[in-house]
Amino acid sequence: MKFIISVDCEGPACVVGNAGKALSASRDYNFACREATLEANAAARALFDSGAREVWIWDSHGQGLNLCIDQLDKRCKLILGKGFTCRFPGLDNSFSGVVMIGYHAMEGTKNAILAHTYSSESYKNIRVNGQTVGEIALDGAVAGEFDVPVIFVSSDDKGCREALTFMPWLETVVTKQGMGRNCALSKHPHMVQEEIYSGVLKAVNCIHQTKPLKFKSPVQLEIDFKAVSQAVKALVYRRRGWRLVGPRTITKKIESMREWIC
Repeated sequence: MKFIISVDCEGPACVVGNAGKALSASRDYNFACREATLEANAAARALFDSGAREVWIWDSHGQGLNLCIDQLDKRCKLILGKGFTCRFPGLDNSFSGVVMIGYHAMEGTKNAILAHTYSSESYKNIRVNGQTVGEIALDGAVAGEFDVPVIFVSSDDKGCREALTFMPWLETVVTKQGMGRNCALSKHPHMVQEEIYSGVLKAVNCIHQTKPLKFKSPVQLEIDFKAVSQAVKALVYRRRGWRLVGPRTITKKIESMREWIC
């Protein structure tokens, strides 16, 4: 078995950020990086203990340089940095499953911790075939194009609920209860790491009950931006196939989610 762990930094235990700031500019960014690393490592240990022959860890937050590498299991392979031409770099149908650690709810979710969809400054909504989606479903659908299922998600309570809406077969671990954008009732980090380890073990044991997430093709993608200037700039940058269909909305029909680049 072969797995990839995608690690974000907003969803780990006790991470809430500072109001009006990006997580990278907040007081708990360093803690967020360390806790994301330890939660990812708990997932990796569970995968190896379940018989995985290969585990990749993808630092998918921001510039892709957040994890404390020396605290990760030395058997892991690491995907780092920014500038990849697709989501889930290196993913193909040789993988058995995807584990999402530290993810968060989509933009606009009430009382979700640090909720956004890829860019808190730019994107207001992203829709697939008319349905509003966040990073969990979008990344899950990219993996689904390779027939690779998401088997586990850890997030705050709103993110886990969102994940189960799209992928009800998932094992999830709730790291904290969102009580506002920057406030939470959180489990202790050590407890969350233990729960992730146990949850991933269970997810692998039940992997036969999972299935890839797939949207009906061709996929109609729509992106609502927070400002008119952002929509115009995105139209110029993305070019081929994209159309402006409102002051702040662009759209494109794609044959595969592999074409999606945030």
